Amino acid sequence: MENVDQKLIAIREADTSFPARSAVAYFLFMIMPADGYTHPKEMARLERILADDFDLDATATHALIEHAEAQKLSGHDMAELAKLLLSELEPDELLKLISHMWEMVFADDRMHEIEVLLVERVASLLKIDREAVSAAMTN
Repeated sequence: MENVDQKLIAIREADTSFPARSAVAYFLFMIMPADGYTHPKEMARLERILADDFDLDATATHALIEHAEAQKLSGHDMAELAKLLLSELEPDELLKLISHMWEMVFADDRMHEIEVLLVERVASLLKIDREAVSAAMTN
């Protein structure tokens, strides 16, 4: 029971800027299984990005990832989450998300078409033009 309580506390701490923080984690998490396999390098990259960007400890980072996975499994609407991010984040923060999505694409040293399409779809929902999406790939 104590472990469950600690997880709930960690989720609350991880989501202090919920729902924007959760939406960012959701979009990054979506890249991992897009090609049909979640590589350990992808999980490590996701952990690093979330911990660094949101200044989270390991427990809070894992709680945020679990929350992102639950969002994915519950079928959250990408368009609604994108609208939320458009209203909560600055354009440079949205571009940083796309750059991080590219990091996730390349984390397993492979680029799959479905991952590229997913990044392009999210970028479109976030109203980021193709040129900026391409430039974010190299940042």
